[in-house]
Amino acid sequence: MRNGIMRRANLFRLNVSNEFQHSYVRRRRFLCLSAAPVDPPCHYDVIVVGGGHAGAEAAAASARMGAKTLLVTHKLDTIGEMSCNPAFGGIGKGHLIKEIDALDGLCGRICDLSGVHYRMLNTRKGPAVWGPRAQIDRALYKKEMQKELSATENLELMSAAVDNLLLGRPTETAHSGVKFNCHGVILESGQTVRAKSVVLTTGTFLRGEIVIGLKSTPAGRIGDGPAVGLAKSLDEAGFKLGRLKTGTPPRLDGKTIDFSRATPSLADNSPVPFSFMNDRVWIEPSKQLKCYLTYTNKAVVDLIRNNIHLNRAVIRGTTGPRYCPSIESKVLRFEERSHQVWLEPEGLSSDLIYPQGMSCTMPEEIQQQIINCIPCLEKAVMVRPGYGVEYDYVDPRQIKSSLETHLIQNLFLAGQINGTTGYEEAAAQGIFAGINAVLKGRAQPPFTLSRTESYVGVMIDDLTTFGASEPYRMFTNRAEFRIHLRPDNADLRLTEKGFRVGCVSENRWARTRQIRDDLDSCLSLLKDFKQPVCKWRTDLDRPEQTSTALKSAFDMISGDYLSVETLAKLHPEVFGQVFSNPVISQRAKIEAMYSHALDEQMEEVEELRRDELIQLPEDLEYESLNISLESKQKLMEIRPETIAAAARIPGVNQSALVVLLRHARNRNRGQMLSSS
Repeated sequence: MRNGIMRRANLFRLNVSNEFQHSYVRRRRFLCLSAAPVDPPCHYDVIVVGGGHAGAEAAAASARMGAKTLLVTHKLDTIGEMSCNPAFGGIGKGHLIKEIDALDGLCGRICDLSGVHYRMLNTRKGPAVWGPRAQIDRALYKKEMQKELSATENLELMSAAVDNLLLGRPTETAHSGVKFNCHGVILESGQTVRAKSVVLTTGTFLRGEIVIGLKSTPAGRIGDGPAVGLAKSLDEAGFKLGRLKTGTPPRLDGKTIDFSRATPSLADNSPVPFSFMNDRVWIEPSKQLKCYLTYTNKAVVDLIRNNIHLNRAVIRGTTGPRYCPSIESKVLRFEERSHQVWLEPEGLSSDLIYPQGMSCTMPEEIQQQIINCIPCLEKAVMVRPGYGVEYDYVDPRQIKSSLETHLIQNLFLAGQINGTTGYEEAAAQGIFAGINAVLKGRAQPPFTLSRTESYVGVMIDDLTTFGASEPYRMFTNRAEFRIHLRPDNADLRLTEKGFRVGCVSENRWARTRQIRDDLDSCLSLLKDFKQPVCKWRTDLDRPEQTSTALKSAFDMISGDYLSVETLAKLHPEVFGQVFSNPVISQRAKIEAMYSHALDEQMEEVEELRRDELIQLPEDLEYESLNISLESKQKLMEIRPETIAAAARIPGVNQSALVVLLRHARNRNRGQMLSSS
């Protein structure tokens, strides 16, 4: 142990200039600082640390942009591992997958190759809030993800543990809040690997600790050790860290379950692909697996209440996910209720069943008893116990909208390290971090999306503005402009933007252009075809009316008056060919359905965009502004990038916004005069 400390101390003394030694010698000497030149020779353009869903998307995005990329992870065979539930998508989460796919990300296409039960959720409501979801074959998903990454040009994979960050002086253009410049990582072996940018996607591994009953074990998940050194590095660098927890249910042997006593849930007969590049999913509809529903009962409540003192996770009180609580938390909060337990298959060739809704950290023997209290699970055998994971995360108010940190230049964070929960939230951050890590290395402007443009933009704005006092999960009600930010139009909203920065292939961009052109032609045809109201009523066998006012086919399909199928039958010579493509037909129907509401919402969108165009300087000295102390503290902590972002910060009052607006306008006016 002492030798390890001395080795780090010597490395510190060798690599740090005298002024850095004087500034940081009083610290615990864990950071590795380098007085290297501003542009040292780099082995890679981007290093991605972590092979989970955020890491996979970050590495793939970076490589697609032509950057020489290294993905470093503890074990290569766990890349693409679905550590918790065997499912992707849902309400809000499905929107994220569609947006990731629109940017040429991986998870949507891999889900189309590995799903075993596809279902569109929330269809009783409008299509703006439909939630595409799929049960996934764990083994198949991991296999396809590893296959995809292994075949990706410009991407190298390395099995190693990252112990430290390679840091140097910030560049001269950095504002006063920047402390360091990251230009690589140091592996546990002591090897140094340099890069222009580094992306950390550590998941639950930062000082991760698994909890079962009263026992705790250092680990990021079962079978994988924690990232202790990296957590200490971030701590020593000055990041504000917090502690969160998540959990996973026990796994059951499907052969020991009496499914006849549970309620079956069938998959959709016509599965909708996640990817805009696919017309169908890989599995035949009739071969999809079933899910089943059962419920907890009073026996479960009594068993948990009588043994809650044996649960260390509950005793500690670390904040867990509000919207996916453990069975213990649900019982303690809602004692009188019975709770749903969904029995979900883990794959075509697996007998394991995932009991969704039964995340549990009770002792193993108590977990088995809880399981056997539930109808249809009386004889079920637990194959693996559920467990909780407690881990460090970085307060996301310390990152920019590009996911680069304020404290350290060229260091990007994505996934659960930013306080989120869920595969989809992690993957969405990953693709963003990967894109921006490349752009930063090329000295190009960052790629950002606002709340008006995407659910990804909503999530990142929420995180950077409000932080994450509990694990953040995406829901449709977080977005103000849901009618515009629909899952069906993610490609039209984002693919061109992605193509411009180089992360979208020519093939995808060509397909998106074709879809856009076909949809535009269809909508034009619908708007141009007009008939008197009396003629429409005759066509539809409605009571006669004498009105001769003209109404377009677009207006008619916007409500419940007319379906596109009926319209094609009424006028096959006009619409038969156009509506032969079911995807274009449905998208045209959705556009018509929301046309009037969308016109009103776009006025609000434009108003917000005007505020977002007013940029705040990155080096703005808030201490010098004549605003309240609370506003100063909030603004200095979060460093918003626009007036719109500043307006959403709790504690920043209207008078402070007026001062900021005046300052930004004066600065912009001065820049215009100097340039002329």
